[in-house]
Order: sequence, then C-alpha cells, then structure tokens
Amino acid sequence: MGIFTKEDTHGSRSSSMTYAWRWKRQNGLQILGVALFVVALVTMILLGLYAKAEKSIVLVIDGKEQTLTTHKGNLQELLNEHSVSLKPQDDVSRALGASIQDGDRIAITTALAVNLNIDGKSEQRYTTGRTVGAALEGWNVKLGQFDKISVPVSSSLQNGAAVNITTAVPVTLSVDGKSQQAFTAEKTVAAALASWNIDFDAHDKISVPLSSDIQEGGKIAINTGIPVKLKVDGEAKTAYTTARTVEAALADWGIALGEEDKVYPGAGTPLTENLDVSIYRINKFTAEQEVVTPYSTIEKEDSTLLKGKKKTVQAGVNGVTVHTVEKVYQDGEFVTKYVVDKKVKTEKQDEIIAVGTKEPVVEKTFAKLEAAPASSTGFEYKKVLTGVSMTAYSSQEPGIGTRTATGTTVTEGRTIAVDPNVIPLGWWVYIEGLGYRKAEDTGGAIKGKKIDVYYDSLQTALNFGRKSGMTVYVIGPNKP
Repeated sequence: MGIFTKEDTHGSRSSSMTYAWRWKRQNGLQILGVALFVVALVTMILLGLYAKAEKSIVLVIDGKEQTLTTHKGNLQELLNEHSVSLKPQDDVSRALGASIQDGDRIAITTALAVNLNIDGKSEQRYTTGRTVGAALEGWNVKLGQFDKISVPVSSSLQNGAAVNITTAVPVTLSVDGKSQQAFTAEKTVAAALASWNIDFDAHDKISVPLSSDIQEGGKIAINTGIPVKLKVDGEAKTAYTTARTVEAALADWGIALGEEDKVYPGAGTPLTENLDVSIYRINKFTAEQEVVTPYSTIEKEDSTLLKGKKKTVQAGVNGVTVHTVEKVYQDGEFVTKYVVDKKVKTEKQDEIIAVGTKEPVVEKTFAKLEAAPASSTGFEYKKVLTGVSMTAYSSQEPGIGTRTATGTTVTEGRTIAVDPNVIPLGWWVYIEGLGYRKAEDTGGAIKGKKIDVYYDSLQTALNFGRKSGMTVYVIGPNKP
C-alpha cells in the first residue's frame, strides 16, 4: 500500500470556535433585532385581539343600572369579576352559566327576607316581589274573603318586614232564633261581633261570654232585648226583656202573680216593642153583713069583728139574713163585692091584721069623705133627696162582676148602687130624668147622697160621666 499524507480538510477546534464567535458577533445584532420585532408584532396582535374581545354589559340590580366592561365569557365570571354576590332566592334574567355578548342587558332582582306568620306559625321566606300581594302570590298563599292580614296587600315590602295572617273560621251565628254561618278571623267573641257590625248592649243576652275565644265550628246565640211599657204595683216604667211572650217576660223580670192577679194582655200574648203590659194585684176580703127583710102586713077579713075594726092577730117580725160578702180590691182600691153565702138569722114573720066585716045593727048614716091630697109626682114616696151626685158603672170594667150586693143579677134600667144608710137595699126610687131604679148594689166609693147607675156597655157608663144636683124620690120596697 502506498503511504498517503493526511490532508487538513477542517481547521482545528480552536479555529472552529473562533469562526462561530466571529459569526455571532457579526450577525447577533441582526438576530436580536428580528426577535424584538417578532415579540413586538405578537404583542400588538395580542393586544389587538384583547381589545377586540372586551364587552360592555348593562347590569340592572333592583332597577338601578350600571355599565360593566369585561373579557369574561359568561355571566357568573362577570359577577365574580365585579364582586356581585347572589342569594339562591334572587331572580336573574338569564342563567349564571350563559355566555354574554357585548351590549347584553342583564336584570337582577334581589330577594327580600320576610317573616311570614300564619295562624301563629312563623317562618322566614324570601320574595322578589315588592308588594305584599306579589309576595303572597309568589308563595302561593291565598287570602280568603274573611281572612285577616296585618298589612294591606298593596303595601310595599322592605327587607325584614313581618306579615301576619289569621285565617277565618266558620261559626254558627243565631240572632233571635234566625241562624246563619258566619266567618271571622277575630280572636274573641266581642271582636267578632264588632267585625260583623252586630250591636250588643246590656239588655241583650248571649250564649257565651264576650271575652271567650272564637272556636272553629262554635255556636253563638244572641237574643236581643226589646222595651216594654210595664205597669205593676202602682209603678209605670220601661222594662227590657229577651222573652217573646208576656208570660216569659214576667218570669224574666221575676214578677210572680197571685192566684187572683190579672195581667193584660194575656200571658200567651206575643211581645212587641213598646207593648203595654199591665198587672193588677187582686185582693179579696170577706165580711158579714146583716140584711133586714121588712115584714109584710097581711089583712084578713074577720066576720066576727064589726066592720071598721081591726085586730092584730100576729105581730110582724123583720127577717134578718147574714150575708157573707166578698169584697174585691184592685191595686188597693175597692172595685166590687159579691155575696158568697147567706144564712138566716131571724125568720121573717108577716104581720096579720083581722079586718072586721060584721055589719053593726044600727041605722046607717053616711058622711062625705074628703079626698086625699094628690102628689105632684103621681105616686107616694117616703122622702125626697136633693143635691144627689151620680156616676155610672158597667160589668165590662175589669174586676166588676154581675152579681149585686143583694144577690140579684145586674140589669140595665133597674140596678143602682147606693149607700144603704141613705137608701135601704131593695127599695125603689124615682130619679128625675132617668125614671124608676131599684137599690140592689153597693160600692166602696158610694157614700152619702151618691148613686152609681148600672149600664151594660162600658162606653155608655163612661159617657154618663158625673152628674150633680139630682133629685131622687125614695119610694119603698114596692114599685108604684
């Protein structure tokens, strides 16, 4: 093989490094300039892109607008960027994760905390409504017609406000026996009556105390008092009662009736406002009274006696009968009396006179008889009473019976009441302007020269009035 001499195709290492250093030195400034240019170019491009990506967003919170700029891509990032925090109950016009675009308008309504109390049960609720009515609608709370709420539904809400609701309950309300279903949200009977515009006063009666609590399904019965014009025991007044008949009203007032007492109108009469109710206290007393029956004179012919002669064969004895008389007083005043029993004390014995019919055996002579003086009245009488006062009465008056003091039945055109000390009972009289009447009755107010004339009709008796200065002829037991 031949020997070849090594040729230097490359320089030495030091020569290579020197060359590189020399090249960097010659070209480094150019490279640095290019790099700076590239960085600047990229920066400008990025800045352009960044500026181009900036968005302007209108954010409306509870009606207040503000404009925000952002490069964020969705709503949540925007809110976080601007430190806007939300509660779960707040109302946002779009989803938090939704993307946003330049010029978007986003509305947020913050929820208010409200203390809602329904029938004593409280809880905190949130609402984006701004009135009580809107809040209730959002909570699906419906108010009944008679429910009670502490604030008007149209009033505005503030954070931390309280709304109290009381639901109405049904109650059976009865007024004077007429029942109906009523609803109330009040707590007491007194408040419920006020809400129903029912006036209640001291004369009314209610089945439950006014201060008692309202119960669902409870019953309230009211009886209203009515005024009655009451006359009792000499006193006239206006009395109130919730009773609806005279009998029940007397029991309500605690008025007891005696066996003989009378009430007008009758006990079963329905009561109406301002009805006149009169109570008459009737008292009866008995007394014994001797009644003399005059004896009669009977003449019998006796042929053994000379004509013109008379002889008493039997002496006359007046009969005496003891009458048990019941006197009736109304409210302390005498009104009438009745004979309830008769007992004969002395039997009447007529006088018997024998009249002679025997003709005397003598020559008859006749003398002319004088005529008896004629009475201007046309009848004989025992005495004349002048200045007599007269009234009239009727059995139609309360407490006046139909039996007279002499036991007869009162009869118009015949019966009069007299003072027996002035006109004997059983005697006939003649009253100028009226005619014949018989003394059959007496009266507590009939004293002296006073006569009470009987009429069947009460109106006729009232029309008679009082007459004075009358003349009365006292005739005797027999009517002419």
